[in-house]
Amino acid sequence: MIEARAFKIDIDSIRSFLIHDGAVLKGKYEIIDTIYAKKDASVSLGDEFLRLRVMPKNIWDEKDVIVSIKQTTPRNIGKVSAIPARVEFDSEEDAVKYVNDIHLSEYQKDFTFSRVGWQYLLSKGDVVDLEIIAPDYTSVEIKSDTDDGIAKLAKQLGIDSASFIRGPSVVEIKKLLFS
Repeated sequence: MIEARAFKIDIDSIRSFLIHDGAVLKGKYEIIDTIYAKKDASVSLGDEFLRLRVMPKNIWDEKDVIVSIKQTTPRNIGKVSAIPARVEFDSEEDAVKYVNDIHLSEYQKDFTFSRVGWQYLLSKGDVVDLEIIAPDYTSVEIKSDTDDGIAKLAKQLGIDSASFIRGPSVVEIKKLLFS
């Protein structure tokens, strides 16, 4: 699935549009992500990173703690992520032990951030996530199976395609929070 994210967006107006348009609220979620960068400096966060995700409020059919490696390919609008490794855990302690035992030779802890979000499902299988990234950065992420679907969804929501970042959101989030 192609994903495109824009920051500093009026999520309340998008929420109103989605509700008026018949989108279905899947639910409210909370996420805490710890991002690990490759120790190999030739591999940027934009190319690959390891993520330890804890979901204090989880609306998906998966465990509340997940470790994954993500590799990103930019698109015209947004990006596509390959996930060559993904493991679910029953506890954060088990996930941290796994990262320390298996991945610390290649990755080092970079930063942690949290967010709260609301996921909306649209009739054509498209998805819209409205988020507040702590402390107070608003964000919208749209998801569709095709580049054309992403472009149409952006237009439907009234978001200029130039507002969407290229590459993974963790790069932009790191800039927002630590620059």
